[in-house]
Amino acid sequence: MRRALLILFILAFFISPPGQGHAGDELKGIPNSLLSDSVGSELREVIDGATFAGEKRDVVFKGHRVVYEFLLDHLDFASQIARVLDLSDYVIEQTAEGTYEATTPRGGWALLHVVYTDDQKRVVLAQGRYGRAVVVLQYTAFEHRGESYVINDLYGYVRADHPIFDLLLSFMGGIFEYRVAQIFTNVAELSERAYEAPASFSQELSTHGELRPSHLREFAKILKRLPNQEAPASLPM
Repeated sequence: MRRALLILFILAFFISPPGQGHAGDELKGIPNSLLSDSVGSELREVIDGATFAGEKRDVVFKGHRVVYEFLLDHLDFASQIARVLDLSDYVIEQTAEGTYEATTPRGGWALLHVVYTDDQKRVVLAQGRYGRAVVVLQYTAFEHRGESYVINDLYGYVRADHPIFDLLLSFMGGIFEYRVAQIFTNVAELSERAYEAPASFSQELSTHGELRPSHLREFAKILKRLPNQEAPASLPM
């Protein structure tokens, strides 16, 4: 996906005034069944006490659902690809508990817990150095004039873990929210690259020995089944 999508995500996270809360109808995209357990209580706590909230709706990119969902379900592998292609500096590793630990070279850190998954949604609870965030990703795949697309709605909320950090988050909350959202932006960008040239993309990835072999093999099988719209290479004259 082109850099324009990344710019759209960055510009689209409009920040609400701090300390107003986002209860009731602002629990956008979170299933009621999820709110009835302990994880749901934490989600509501973060959203109700959010210092920052933002959303971006109707972001569309070309892509196949099967590719997009594979990368969403393997964020550690997606981050490896993004790094070797110089799209991101994130390092994401899956922990023994099944969560993801995300770090950056500049000392950024977050623990990501994907608390809900279905065929149109991901709900993520993130713990950062100064607060917590909830990110809700809703997506739908559709066809238009012979092309495959994915349309996204993204909602984000950030809350300080202690009142003393409210002032800090008034300056940094939007950054934390953006950095978590950027993970999904990278997944979308990789999905579009795979859509535009699956064979070439698969070949390019195979040259990077640092990519996890098991995930790479599985991903290559998915790409091989996609329709190849690439123009054949020109024969030398």
